[in-house]
Amino acid sequence: EIMFGNIMEMMGKLQSAQENFTKLKERLDSQSFVETSTDGTVSITLTELATIKDIQIASGLLADKEQLEDTLVVTLNKALDKVKQNAIEEAKKTAKESLPSIPGLGI
Repeated sequence: EIMFGNIMEMMGKLQSAQENFTKLKERLDSQSFVETSTDGTVSITLTELATIKDIQIASGLLADKEQLEDTLVVTLNKALDKVKQNAIEEAKKTAKESLPSIPGLGI
């Protein structure tokens, strides 16, 4: 009987955790930031869930296809690194707040 109660409590916590992660996902997808290339020629606006909302390219860069491609790749990767780092931190925080401590999980 005690075991069943623990299982039900655990299920409730997991349900709550799932709701918290859904809220986190919605919050991250509603928050945007701008990543700008080091030379300022490319600006990319994306959500904290990596949905690209806008890309601005300086007209001078349009003449140099290779430079434009390189700048886009570098700037996008910088932005996606930020998204990943932030998502990991936010997920850890959400897990800590809503999941029971499970030995060996390391969160």
